[in-house]
Amino acid sequence: MHALAKIIAAHAGRDSVQVGEIVNVEPDLIMLNDRGAARARALLAEMGGDKVFDPERVVVVFDHHYPAIRPQDAEAQKVTRVWTKAQAISKFHAGEGIGHVLFPEKGYARPGSLIFGTDSHTVTNGALGCFSTGLGHSDIASGLALGYNWLRVPEVLRVVLHGELKPWVTAKDIVLKIAQDYGEDAAVYQAVEFTGPLVRSLCMDERLVLTNMVIDFGAKAGYIQPDEITFDYLRSRQVTSGWTVYETDGEADYARTIEIDVTELDSLVALPHDLSNVVTAGEAAHIEVDEAIFGTCTGGRINDFRLAAEIMRGRHVADNCRMMVNPGSADVFQQAMREGLIQIMVEAGAVIGVPGCGPCTGCHQGMMAAGEMGITSASRNFRGRMGSPDSSLIVASPATVAASAIAGHVVSPSEFLVKQ
Repeated sequence: MHALAKIIAAHAGRDSVQVGEIVNVEPDLIMLNDRGAARARALLAEMGGDKVFDPERVVVVFDHHYPAIRPQDAEAQKVTRVWTKAQAISKFHAGEGIGHVLFPEKGYARPGSLIFGTDSHTVTNGALGCFSTGLGHSDIASGLALGYNWLRVPEVLRVVLHGELKPWVTAKDIVLKIAQDYGEDAAVYQAVEFTGPLVRSLCMDERLVLTNMVIDFGAKAGYIQPDEITFDYLRSRQVTSGWTVYETDGEADYARTIEIDVTELDSLVALPHDLSNVVTAGEAAHIEVDEAIFGTCTGGRINDFRLAAEIMRGRHVADNCRMMVNPGSADVFQQAMREGLIQIMVEAGAVIGVPGCGPCTGCHQGMMAAGEMGITSASRNFRGRMGSPDSSLIVASPATVAASAIAGHVVSPSEFLVKQ
């Protein structure tokens, strides 16, 4: 069995499971974000449920609409706060950041655990060696009542990464390359495991980007086998126990394998409105950008801020462009302030928002007008994703977003620095 199948089996009370088999599993944690909590709470009541199965295994995060941007959001959050208290749910995080950044930071995501959430990017946690996935609100509601949900055991696509990345080329560029070569349906209801020499050298912030974006290939889960980088990260978050490391038995446990050499990989961008419509940043240099959106669960961690500040130091955002920055969490925000990174970005003309999703889903702080072009470190460029349905969006790495904000048009970070 693959390690992920072993995790599923353990949470199903089974010795083994088979690929394609449907089993009921008991999650270690269920995450409800502000959008999902309101809907799941209402559905739970409609189903006749009055109590969650175990308040210690429920985590509530306000990240999409926090602070509330409309009266109806404030009302929904008020009701959810009352409900959370009545349910004796103690793991409540409002304004502390994005759920998919907080879960690793708070030590909620651990090797061998099984996590469900009311958001598709719940797959991010797989970088810590767990099975983590998003579910629909009705499934989450029934899980809150019963303490279990069904899963179909997925096949596993293995992505083996070789070579060394060029300066300024990042994990985001790797996943854009996969989208370019294999499409947005590369792994429908499969799990995607990232492995190989390059993965073993990547810091946790970069690994989290890889697993974060498997949902945008249609995958059910992402996975990276735990190693010393994993354990060092957990210890840095004061997590020293409470995990189980599972090993994959052999080659037969993979549906297929993709080998990628990243040595010649350049900074890439996904053009509107298709994540698989990918070109190099240099090939898109003719495209001017009205707004640069830096942050989200895909590009708002401390490593991203360090790269951006290095590019932006002593420079200024172009006159034709505005830059919106939302740290992925309060911890990231504070660390970026301690290191002087926020000051560098503010002096460059960026606007710093609250820790959270920001304009990522078109609901907060920096939405675009009709006809405008944005570039974002987020993972999606659907039509109208971050504002008007007549706006357009380019997906890029945090480094490329920062460089493009300074240039006023799409540009490779390496080219931009050479030209200066």
